[in-house]
Amino acid sequence: MLSSYLNFHLNVQGKPVSGFCMRIQDDFHETYAVILDGYHSFCVWLDANSTWHSSRYTGVEPGILDQIINKLSSSKSAENLV
Repeated sequence: MLSSYLNFHLNVQGKPVSGFCMRIQDDFHETYAVILDGYHSFCVWLDANSTWHSSRYTGVEPGILDQIINKLSSSKSAENLV
């Protein structure tokens, strides 16, 4: 399980994107609130089939969402090794 907080700084098509993810309580999925500078917040979650999903009205470019999910997956994998 990922710790409850993850800062990130991304570069998507030459555009810097900063923000953080915070684990939130969800009895059914591993769920994170994502807060991006200059965007509204949204949620992403990992379902029982290990598939990532995002809120219906996420409203960010797919490249940004992909990189956030990659960061979460990488951090999750690193924690499983500890």
